[in-house]
Amino acid sequence: MSFRAAGRVLPGLLACCLLFLPGCGYRFGDRAGMLPDRIRTVYVAPWGNRTNVLELGARITEALRREFLLGGGLVLADRAEADVILEGEVVAVDTTGLSYTRYDVAVERNVRVEVSARLRDRRTGEVLWETVNLRRDEPFLVGANVQDTESLEALAFEKIGHNLAELIYHRVTGMF
Repeated sequence: MSFRAAGRVLPGLLACCLLFLPGCGYRFGDRAGMLPDRIRTVYVAPWGNRTNVLELGARITEALRREFLLGGGLVLADRAEADVILEGEVVAVDTTGLSYTRYDVAVERNVRVEVSARLRDRRTGEVLWETVNLRRDEPFLVGANVQDTESLEALAFEKIGHNLAELIYHRVTGMF
């Protein structure tokens, strides 16, 4: 292959690798060594939900539990057995239009979810870590009918839940 041809192919291969790396099961290394010896187990409490989006708190709770199971930094435990308790709530949800036809009909929308979370020592009640106003956005297309749009919006909420869970996991396990 000539140098000129390689110059066109290599950037494409690099871009493909970067696009598919997150979906291949790659995970960051075990973070258990970063945590104090006294913190080895976590209870992820059911999240509250101040919004009218049904089950959004439950979805984020499950995404967080899955993230801690996969991440290995802390072992999931029952409330009575855990060293720390991770609790939080969905504070707000906002859906806005992103792009429109020339007749002001939305073709793409954006959903924003705002949450607050805290990590408490189960024995003392001391807040070890806290974040408020943590926000994540996800655009989605407007479907051909209401049911399609609701399905696409549900997928956007699912992505946001996964992103929030991953972010909170890394903040909690990387804070020590």
